[in-house]
Amino acid sequence: MLRNVVDGGPVVHREDLLREAARFLGWARLGVDIRDALTGDVDALIAARDLVESEGGLMPAKDS
Repeated sequence: MLRNVVDGGPVVHREDLLREAARFLGWARLGVDIRDALTGDVDALIAARDLVESEGGLMPAKDS
């Protein structure tokens, strides 16, 4: 789901991605536990080279 949100635009800021994911999952607010879990998922996608993070934000990896 996180990857699909990033695929929807040229660049997505990490904070916007976390908020959008929380809304999609039905959470009205982004608490510490939810933020930590989603951040871990984003970091895993970056480590797996599915996403690339730059100063401008997150974008799909070119070879994905």
